[in-house]
Amino acid sequence: MILPTMTLPELSNELLKDYKEVAARWKAFEPKFVRMRKRWDIFPWLWETTVQTKRKNEWYIGYYAYTKKDACAIWPQIAIYFRYMNATWAAFPIQGKGKTLLLIFSSHFFERYMERFLKIAQSEMQCPVKEVVKFFFLRNYHIYPYKPEAEDQVRGFCEDGMFLGDWISKDVGLVKTFLSRNELKVNQRTEYYGAMLNWIIGDMYMVRSGGSLTLEEFDKLPDEWFSIQTWRAFVASRGNPMWNNLLIDYVTFRKEHPKEYKLCSDMLERIADNRILDEE
Repeated sequence: MILPTMTLPELSNELLKDYKEVAARWKAFEPKFVRMRKRWDIFPWLWETTVQTKRKNEWYIGYYAYTKKDACAIWPQIAIYFRYMNATWAAFPIQGKGKTLLLIFSSHFFERYMERFLKIAQSEMQCPVKEVVKFFFLRNYHIYPYKPEAEDQVRGFCEDGMFLGDWISKDVGLVKTFLSRNELKVNQRTEYYGAMLNWIIGDMYMVRSGGSLTLEEFDKLPDEWFSIQTWRAFVASRGNPMWNNLLIDYVTFRKEHPKEYKLCSDMLERIADNRILDEE
């Protein structure tokens, strides 16, 4: 059970151990959810459930899709929100090959999310902060930080913007603050849109194959997958207004900052290549 007296390392250890049970139970339920998703024909569709673990922690699983095609590109998010330091915090496990990376979102992160994305102060909120937490995870189903070994601090992107914080350990990050897309500098927005295009390609693969895109499969994709025309057609077919707006923003940004975009793209590509070489 999560206790207010826990230190951050103790809290991290509790959540990582607890998530193993949640992940196992979700794996058993996953085939049933896939069948339900294929049969569902009323959209938009919001599906939510909670899982009470043996450690007496309650995890949230949420899923929101606009259309049938959109539903095939989205997977339920598993997260947990809880009271810590007299405020609402949350945690989000990212399951990788053989290990789980845990992001802990502080109350300050959600304060900044409300101010910078929702454009409302916490004192003006007409609903509990936990509803904002649910909203965030329903909207942002791509939450990816750069690897701890590649960054001194937590730094990553989600649909709504950029998140920043500190690494507590090699597997646990404390996310402290949030920047909306409109607040990002040119180099940060270039990096954001690079991540966003990879998400689109990954979602395309999910729709067509039903599985997640691996690095090996990414390298084998035909050139047409990297075409703006292909991205436009796919995003339009989803019928998801958020993704329509994201792609429009991307095209507008490239037109407004062609030189900066190319310089930053080239630099980021060189950095990415160097990271790959370092990992080999």
